[in-house]
Amino acid sequence: MERVRPQAESLREQALGIIRDAITAGELAEDRIYSAAGLAKQLGMSLSPVREAMMALVTEGTVEAVPNRGFRLVTITEADLEEIIAIRVLLAVPAARSLAEADSADIVGRDQPAGADGASESTTKADAVARLRGLAEATVAAAEAGEFVEFYTQDRRFHEALLEHGLGRRAAAISLRLRDQSRLYRHQDEIGAIANDSARELPVIVDLIEDGRAAEAADLVTSNLYFFKRVPAEADG
Repeated sequence: MERVRPQAESLREQALGIIRDAITAGELAEDRIYSAAGLAKQLGMSLSPVREAMMALVTEGTVEAVPNRGFRLVTITEADLEEIIAIRVLLAVPAARSLAEADSADIVGRDQPAGADGASESTTKADAVARLRGLAEATVAAAEAGEFVEFYTQDRRFHEALLEHGLGRRAAAISLRLRDQSRLYRHQDEIGAIANDSARELPVIVDLIEDGRAAEAADLVTSNLYFFKRVPAEADG
């Protein structure tokens, strides 16, 4: 689970990001109890930020505290996963449509974060497209290299940016909280082809948004969110 995170992140954010990716990728099992000390050792980090990260996941509903023992993942069934994806689609579709229907110079995102001077920062559609394209390319590169934990991280950032620019940061936060509760119901050796297919859809989504093809962008975003429910190609039919 140990890997490099951006230096700008705090230790708590680094631990939180790594643990979230590990949960999504199935590296942490639902039937085990994990101590903060054990996770800190795996991550090569001090105890405090790891404990803070786990408590944040408890607050989000992804993890539950087991008194005097540690932490355990909240069980997510396939029916739960279907509901999670359906809700995420309800947010992602209008976000994709909003971005696609904007002109390149239009300001996008309803509540962009303030800059270092406290002033509100404005983002145009062209800026948003450039950011999304960079994240899409990073996601493809990670998938093709077989770096699947990094794939999950970049894919998460892509969908976060899509929601931020299309609807705003609150919508992104809701969608990501749901994403972080998702699980993969397949063996790790089945992930490769599915991750590659999913990653390669992201640059196409960006192209559709840039070209103003709102309906097609919305359809492909919907399909892409069902990554967690896809099955290997040889199992189709």
